[in-house]
Amino acid sequence: MKLLDSLNNAFNEQITHEYRNQLIYTQLESIFEDFQLKNIAKYFHEQSLHEKSHGDKIVGYLNDRTGGKVNIREIDSPIIPFYTIDTLASIGDLYISTEESTTESLESIYDFALGNKSYIDLPLLSDMLQEQVEEEDSANEFALNIKMTKDLVLFDKSFSGG
Repeated sequence: MKLLDSLNNAFNEQITHEYRNQLIYTQLESIFEDFQLKNIAKYFHEQSLHEKSHGDKIVGYLNDRTGGKVNIREIDSPIIPFYTIDTLASIGDLYISTEESTTESLESIYDFALGNKSYIDLPLLSDMLQEQVEEEDSANEFALNIKMTKDLVLFDKSFSGG
């Protein structure tokens, strides 16, 4: 069965979403680098690569899927506010909201595919949603830990990224 145009568009929007997440995490990496918090910076570098792989996975899927057409749209560069050493803990909230919005977006596509009986697309979406359980858990754990820490340098030294 050929991929519905509307579902193809939703997949393309998700590609853009994943690549936007990549940019968010690259910016967070740079913020932590600026403060010489190297382990946290490395963690967000890995998160950035992970988001890129999600976008690439959907690109590959559309390339293989009958009727699939990749159309990567312009990605709005996310505005990340300037952080001071005293406000770094609020990055945890940004991390959580980024992962929650990804879950919501994937759930919406899954619901749309299911409603249109596009069962062939459900395994990809199900796998990506299953991965979001871990992604949201990591974001929540990071946010809690960074908010509770009294010493960011010590936190960075002991931080292994989950």
